[in-house]
Amino acid sequence: MAKIAYAFIVSVALTFSPVAGALQAPQGDIPADGYNIPPGALDDALNAFASRNRLQLIYAPALVARRRSAGLKGRPGIREGLAQLLDGTGLTAVAVKANVYLLQPAPRPRPKLVPQPFVQKPQALPKAPTTTELDTVHVTGTRIGRAAFESSLPLTLITNEQIRASGHQTLFDLLRLTPGMTGHHPRNVATEGGASQVPSAAAASASLYSLGPRATLFLVDGRRMANYGLVSTDMGALTDLNGIPLSMVDHIEIAHGGASAIYGADAMAGVVNIILKKDYRGAEVGGSFGVSQRGDAEQQREYASFGEQTPGGGSVFVSIDHFTRNPLIGSQRKWSTLDQSRNGLADRRFRSGFGYRDPYEVVAPIEGCDSLDGPPGDQVKDRCSLDVPQYVSLQPGITSNALYAYWRQPIGEDTEFYADVRATRVGLEMQNAPFFAGVNLPDDHPDAYKPNPNLDLNYWFSDVGPVRNRTVTSTRDYTAGIKGYRGKWEWDVSFSRRSNKVVNRIDGLINLPAAETAITTKSYHFNKTDENSPEVLADLSPQTTLGGEVVLDTLSGSIEGPLFTLPAGDVQIAAGFEARHEHLRNRPDNSFKQGDIALAQQLDDRNASRNTSAVYAEVNVPLHDKLWADVAWRVDRNSGYGNQVSPMFGVRWQPWKSLILRGSFGEGYRAPTLAELRRPLLVDTLAAVRADASTRPCLYDYEIACVVEQRATINPDLRPETSTSRSLGLIWTPSESFTATLNRYRIRRRNEILAINATGRPDLFPEALVRDEEGNLTTVETYLDNIGSTEVRGWEIDTEYRRQTQDWGNFAFRLNGHYMDRLLRRPHQAEQELDYAGYGTPNRTVLGSVRWTYRDWIATLNLRYMGHAKVIVTRPGVACPVIDDIPARCRTPSATLLGLDLAYGGFDKWLIGLNISNLNDLRPVNYDYNLGGYSIVDDDPVGRYYLISAAYRF
Repeated sequence: MAKIAYAFIVSVALTFSPVAGALQAPQGDIPADGYNIPPGALDDALNAFASRNRLQLIYAPALVARRRSAGLKGRPGIREGLAQLLDGTGLTAVAVKANVYLLQPAPRPRPKLVPQPFVQKPQALPKAPTTTELDTVHVTGTRIGRAAFESSLPLTLITNEQIRASGHQTLFDLLRLTPGMTGHHPRNVATEGGASQVPSAAAASASLYSLGPRATLFLVDGRRMANYGLVSTDMGALTDLNGIPLSMVDHIEIAHGGASAIYGADAMAGVVNIILKKDYRGAEVGGSFGVSQRGDAEQQREYASFGEQTPGGGSVFVSIDHFTRNPLIGSQRKWSTLDQSRNGLADRRFRSGFGYRDPYEVVAPIEGCDSLDGPPGDQVKDRCSLDVPQYVSLQPGITSNALYAYWRQPIGEDTEFYADVRATRVGLEMQNAPFFAGVNLPDDHPDAYKPNPNLDLNYWFSDVGPVRNRTVTSTRDYTAGIKGYRGKWEWDVSFSRRSNKVVNRIDGLINLPAAETAITTKSYHFNKTDENSPEVLADLSPQTTLGGEVVLDTLSGSIEGPLFTLPAGDVQIAAGFEARHEHLRNRPDNSFKQGDIALAQQLDDRNASRNTSAVYAEVNVPLHDKLWADVAWRVDRNSGYGNQVSPMFGVRWQPWKSLILRGSFGEGYRAPTLAELRRPLLVDTLAAVRADASTRPCLYDYEIACVVEQRATINPDLRPETSTSRSLGLIWTPSESFTATLNRYRIRRRNEILAINATGRPDLFPEALVRDEEGNLTTVETYLDNIGSTEVRGWEIDTEYRRQTQDWGNFAFRLNGHYMDRLLRRPHQAEQELDYAGYGTPNRTVLGSVRWTYRDWIATLNLRYMGHAKVIVTRPGVACPVIDDIPARCRTPSATLLGLDLAYGGFDKWLIGLNISNLNDLRPVNYDYNLGGYSIVDDDPVGRYYLISAAYRF
């Protein structure tokens, strides 16, 4: 299983740099004037110590993040000085060769083996525990562990310090704003991208390269997460990120590009590996409180963690977390409205004024709404027009409780047992606008339009209130395993269970039988003058419930080590197997199963399962001292879909010490998930299809169109999606203080599973046209099929520069950017391929930061830039329209948001922080009326936000 140990060799290819100095000073050399390193951040103290002694210290930034040193004075030797700097931090330094030291948690008893490729045995340091070997390094993107590793796949590391300095309090917010990733907001997931008023699910997820969550694999400590218990037709099987508190996350690794050959299905775009905290000595308690400049959107977090060594050389770590965040509703922000007059556009709130209508426009108001021309705030206007964005959740309310525990215990000389458990319960609250629909009233109803009773009533149920849903998601994850060592080989066998259980309770929907009864008995008043009784409203809109659960059981085993030796080094191999059993249960209440909910898809009880197995092998071959090849091969077997082979080949070449060139090619696949083996989202209703040779004869022919029934069905013949991915990159490190990584990627997905559009293009789907015995077209079916393809191409850049000064502290500059130059989509092989790069969401994003450490202070200035995005126009080649006689704007402005993080560690054992996000208080600007003034994917709806935090370490 891929996982990160606790040290990374300094490598020009990774986008983070540990302290590194020239290896020239002899062992034990002491500066003539001695040391005067003040107390403060451990990272800064190590920088200063390494610079004075011209040492190379090797460690991951996440390992020393938030650790403090008591400083160093006098003229101790190098070993004594390191021991003093590390005293009380729970870390130790291991000498791996002259003037090269590796930092790692202490102690970590393991088999007494001399590590490779190092030839010098580690030696004890005074005041620090002694270790006898180095941990193997495992990096996401490979299953091969080696002390000096660089992957052929591009990798991004988000360290614990970067997480803290970002100010983000949820994993979803952190990942959705990472360049190259797209967020899938709970509101969009709940309503299938806005296509439905029925909130069927409420997960928060993210994905790479606009390929959707089905193409990005999420791991926790190298193991798959269970999919979200409720399904989404548009997005397939989702991974809910709300169940992992950031206080428990040590760091995050993102492998970009296809990784199916290493991790199997769902890794066509890449892998996100979330590494939880484990090796920790001592205890820590902390908390935070945040509020917007406008006094709303409050949030608070309390957490505690404890780690200790166990008898026999093992370790245990326990952490608990409680987090709450108040909801933010559109009415709390003036820009959340259909009135875009402030942007020089139209006020479209009146288009939602309700009354009697023909198919195209409102022709007469209902009683009590005779005038809609009053000033803003007019009682009639507020009562009779619906401004949808004022009701929706800009930010859901969250209440989260989590427990996590990890235990590791050696068994004998060369074997150890490990286990972990993680339990979370997340309550999420959202709301949408009150339910609205067309209602056909009988002629004798008192609210029918007397001049023409055949007109439908365009109506919104304001007295019922907004559609609200509260979703409670319970996650239970368990892992138990044994790993051991035999010579230079390491083996691991483990069993894990991942479960995700969801209960979604919805208020504000309309029950069709109750509505029909209310219309027949005339007990419900559709005018805006008479009030409806609470009893009638309760019958009309009872609470409904959706329930679902996914359980994933996995048995896995792996072995890795040197296969044989070539002149340039050992050929390393990792091989293993996986056996998974996935079980999906959906339990909608009777109102959904019987089709009683207005404008809702009819749902069924589901109890489905399947088995999946795989074997894999990965080999690293040192062809030359400057040339390496990586080859991976995996065979997956899915129930009902046979075997699928996924190969990958990569190469790395280092022509100069400061430059590495790399490239990779891989093939991937994704079998249809249990969530996709169902009917797509569709309300069974009447639809109009064009009348031509492909549809005639039709039962109801109106010259230019045929009126037919529309219904959703299940397609049992879905096939796996396949993909190819290519990447080319370079890593340039002209000096110890500067690193730049540039990567070019191209991913092609074929046989993409989409919902067919048989009403729009009936000629492409003749099998979806259902005819009666006389040959007349009566029904058009909608189902999921392998009809689409997507190709995405782009560039990624990641640079880091560190500057150490004698008097002004240390500076670190980082810039991470993504540019998507092509997003080619083809909804059907017979249709034209169009480029959607920059449509709906910007195709260029940049994250930048400047970090300044001075004595006990750490200050970080963050920057997030988003480029322009095309809106309103739904596909390339369509002109920007004129709406309400006003030319629309189809290109949003670019935006730059600033953030400031301050941390002070001058108090004994305390770390105090202040984070200000959206420092420039930039409000969203989006010209798409349907979005209500902002992009739910990219924009910040809260505004300037203040977060204070404190942590105490025992």
